[in-house]
Amino acid sequence: MHRVKPKCAKAGSEGGFIYFNALLDLVLVAAVMPLIVIFYMYSASYMEDLDAGKVEWRLFAAELQSYLTAVDSIEIINGGTGFRVIKGGTEYDIEVYNSLIRKQKFNEGHEIMVTNIIKCNFSIEGQVLKITAIRSNGTEERSEYAITGP
Repeated sequence: MHRVKPKCAKAGSEGGFIYFNALLDLVLVAAVMPLIVIFYMYSASYMEDLDAGKVEWRLFAAELQSYLTAVDSIEIINGGTGFRVIKGGTEYDIEVYNSLIRKQKFNEGHEIMVTNIIKCNFSIEGQVLKITAIRSNGTEERSEYAITGP
């Protein structure tokens, strides 16, 4: 019988290769891990910004600003739960109705502006309209708007 030797390299020539690969993998994981943490933190804040309630309030705030520029007159109504603005001969009432903030034009019909409101208060100090609202999830929203004349 004749013994056949395998045609592979000697056992001693690749002895440190596995250790080097493991060390290289560890260095790569250590370099990428902070990036993973940063990505996770960024995505968490991004998802928070996509909260439907926050987006709804931002849209309300942007729309409301258009009603407060070049106004003829403005007054608080319903004991602070709404305000009436007259702009270009058109009268708008923006007020709390049940669990939402609505807009009425000449006291006819209504358009929903914000939903899920527990409590809301409007006040005018000088030429500034201040709004404080408490949403059904417990968050408090505050906004201030400059009132400009015609």
